[in-house]
Amino acid sequence: MTRDIIFASVARHEFDEAMLWHDEQQPGLGDEFETEVNHVIEEILKKPERFRFASLETRKARLLGRFHRYSIYFYVQSDHIGIVSVFDGARNPEELKHRLK
Repeated sequence: MTRDIIFASVARHEFDEAMLWHDEQQPGLGDEFETEVNHVIEEILKKPERFRFASLETRKARLLGRFHRYSIYFYVQSDHIGIVSVFDGARNPEELKHRLK
């Protein structure tokens, strides 16, 4: 079964802002970040249950390599996977807590 990926608006904003920030640091780095996020989302789609729970209903998938500070927080429904955050681990974790189910 194929599930849709649905980004919460705040998660989409985080993702877009991170791509822009990385491009400002080094041209093309935002594209690399986007590629890595998409790769992790593909892994989530293949087998979401392989990722550990970060809260009662929300799971956490870490990015690898140069983007290892980032994690994707998501929940699984029968018809979709909801992305609640593309979170930079250098940020205050309190910013994330209220979004985790």
